[in-house]
Amino acid sequence: MKKMNVSQGTVLLGTAVLLCLCLTLITDAYGKGKGVVSSIRDGRLERLVNSDWRQMAAAQEVSLGDRLRTDRTAVAVIEFPDVGKFVIGPSSDLELGKDTKDFRTRIARGAVWLKAGLARGSKASITTSIATAGIRGTSFSMVFGEGEKVICVCTCAGEVEALTKTGQKIKVPRGQYLPLASDGPIPAKSETSLPLLEKKGSVFDFCFNCHIVGGKGKLNPDWK
Repeated sequence: MKKMNVSQGTVLLGTAVLLCLCLTLITDAYGKGKGVVSSIRDGRLERLVNSDWRQMAAAQEVSLGDRLRTDRTAVAVIEFPDVGKFVIGPSSDLELGKDTKDFRTRIARGAVWLKAGLARGSKASITTSIATAGIRGTSFSMVFGEGEKVICVCTCAGEVEALTKTGQKIKVPRGQYLPLASDGPIPAKSETSLPLLEKKGSVFDFCFNCHIVGGKGKLNPDWK
């Protein structure tokens, strides 16, 4: 067997370490700031690319800052590592957050449900023209707006804090919701969401993947 001298071993070791480092950097870079379309139920999900709306399909990547919209029948599920799972309701138009440490999503219209799976020290929020719903930890909440006139923040688990345009902060605990109107008084506190979960034919219909319809606020046992 041919012997390898010390200098050759050092060079090979250095090359191996450099190669390992390069592969690690490439792996870290790939997927950083990337999410995926888990599913699209009915209708169309589209992404704005250079002023042109382009249809998306399941398993496609989405990026930080992407602007997405659904048609009036679609329900789309988007997942981001270190952020969580988004369910986008019909007739929605939103811009995804640009920073996984402070993931600020903006809704122009429609409804978004978020199950947060945030890394330690990170936070997320969903903003409309009327208010912002701030989320930490593993809370999950649904936010919807009717144009620029009404917003509703509904919490399924954990606790969400709504911040109004006037700077008022209102806690929205599990099983509660907070309706806010652009031209109406600000409620002193949130209220039970049971009446909303008891009926069909509302914006909450797509949220019944996690709730039992008429189940007094109970979650489906097979909810994921």
